[in-house]
Amino acid sequence: MLKVVLLGQSGQLASELKFSAPAFIQLRVLGHAEFCTLSDAVLTDFFLRFRPDWVVNAVAYNQVDQAELSPDVALAGNFCLVQKLQQLCALNQTKLLHISTDYVFDGEKLTSYKESDQQYPLNYYGKTKLLAEQWLQQEYKAQSFIIRTSWLYSVYGKNFVKTMLQLMQTKRQLQVVQDQMGSPCWAYGLAVVIWQIICNETVIAGVYHWADSGFCSRYEFACEIQHLAIQLGLVGDEVELIAVNSEQLNSVVKRPVFSALDSGLLRELLSLPPVPWQQQLAKALKLLSIG
Repeated sequence: MLKVVLLGQSGQLASELKFSAPAFIQLRVLGHAEFCTLSDAVLTDFFLRFRPDWVVNAVAYNQVDQAELSPDVALAGNFCLVQKLQQLCALNQTKLLHISTDYVFDGEKLTSYKESDQQYPLNYYGKTKLLAEQWLQQEYKAQSFIIRTSWLYSVYGKNFVKTMLQLMQTKRQLQVVQDQMGSPCWAYGLAVVIWQIICNETVIAGVYHWADSGFCSRYEFACEIQHLAIQLGLVGDEVELIAVNSEQLNSVVKRPVFSALDSGLLRELLSLPPVPWQQQLAKALKLLSIG
């Protein structure tokens, strides 16, 4: 029986990981608040006693705009926490699977980003996530599994899909940015991939990408959400979706204009076929429609 510590309690990926955990996994869940409030001595004792085979870090400070205003908070949540977690993992040489982001890239590339592409984050959120990656690659490389993902959504937590659905139920018009392109990722699909990595042991330590196949703009994403939601009865009348540029929404934080991820390497290692993001979105919305 594999012993796994999941850091994360109610976020969308943590929730999906708990829901999809194989029966033979002995899973211990540590919420973010619990992890941060427990003393070093208590955490050390827990890791030495439980002796986990794996730790999955599914928490992050992902408020991109707020990170610019509260850099210390973002650094603590995205870098300092990872440092502490890595040091606890080192007690038993526990494997650490850490979730990172497409925001480590600057968006200047015209084709989907591969794992080996140079990282140039545009904002402080991306910089703190890259710091965590670099720390793990330098201090714990042989035992660290970093998965960059993008545009994550789920039936749990807060995300773009659920926000769009809520707004479509109350608004007659919605402005959605058209100059940000990326790869949507259903968190349940990512959770399944994580469990495959843990259970199959066919993937070596390193940096990997995972998102659903294809890419789109935020505007195109919203259009598909509405199209499927109307079919499933999640929303009523069609809302007018207006494509705008990021500068029209007065965002002070730079975001990559193109951050689609190439997940080919991990798909090949796990023998998984590419699944279009539209198909994954349809599955997620169907789950929402049946409650």
